[in-house]
Amino acid sequence: MRKKTLDAAEADAAKRLRDIWDEKKVTLRLTQERAAEALGFSTQASISHYLNGTTPLNTDATLKFAALLGVKPEEIRPDLAEAMNYVRKSGAYVEDRTGPGWTLLGAEHTELVNLYDRLPQSEKERHLADLKEKVDGFDRLFKELLATRKQ
Repeated sequence: MRKKTLDAAEADAAKRLRDIWDEKKVTLRLTQERAAEALGFSTQASISHYLNGTTPLNTDATLKFAALLGVKPEEIRPDLAEAMNYVRKSGAYVEDRTGPGWTLLGAEHTELVNLYDRLPQSEKERHLADLKEKVDGFDRLFKELLATRKQ
């Protein structure tokens, strides 16, 4: 059985997805395994197929990747712009990337946000500064790990 060859629009969408993925994977701490789990795919291979253009991006997959990566779906597939604009105009759309549909929050994330919201402002600032410093250190380590894997 021959693999389906992607048409030009499908290949462009795969390239856009890969470029966005490459730009955001360190900041979002994404691996293909974590993305598969978050998006409800059975294996990491599904993510790889979309990123490498082996599998064309359908609307469902595009919406899931857009939410995971924090981008508008039409940044991945421009052909969805008209439909997305219609959806946004027909409902109570809010251009808030922290709202439903933009992020995938688990129970732990929700608990963390709720606890943070209960702190006094001075404690929020202190914890946020500490957390940023720790994350910067982990980002450096993650970049080094990726660089080592590529060798």
